[in-house]
Amino acid sequence: MTGDVMRRLSYCVYIFLQCTWGVLQTAAGLVFFLISAGYEHEFYHGCIRTICPDIGGVSLGLFIFVSDRKENGFSDKASVHEFGHTIQSLILGPLYLPLVGLPSALWCSLPQFRKMRREKGISYNRPVFEHTANILGEKLLGEESTEKIL
Repeated sequence: MTGDVMRRLSYCVYIFLQCTWGVLQTAAGLVFFLISAGYEHEFYHGCIRTICPDIGGVSLGLFIFVSDRKENGFSDKASVHEFGHTIQSLILGPLYLPLVGLPSALWCSLPQFRKMRREKGISYNRPVFEHTANILGEKLLGEESTEKIL
């Protein structure tokens, strides 16, 4: 089979798995997708990427939402990171939200964690669920993630 056929087949498998094994997070992502209907959407390595202002990045099954920030290639690097989270979703299925989604959301948004990262110089990517997202995204896409800039 040609590379193009293999890529399309892998996208089909990816989408099928996100809509079955990862149905909980994909359903939540669909809600966010519908709410963000006015923003730019595009296919990104099998998932649906939405470019939003005032967001770092969120991954919910088949859907990723990334910032429109361009400095240091942030939007592209965040996309690689969030794609890594979609792979975690494929691996963990229904356990993704409690094991990755919730801890990631808390690590990102709780004031005490933000303060700790700022005051102690702790990388956003230090927790295993964030670091692993970078590794998966970089290995599968061959592109740089947010590992070195956050």
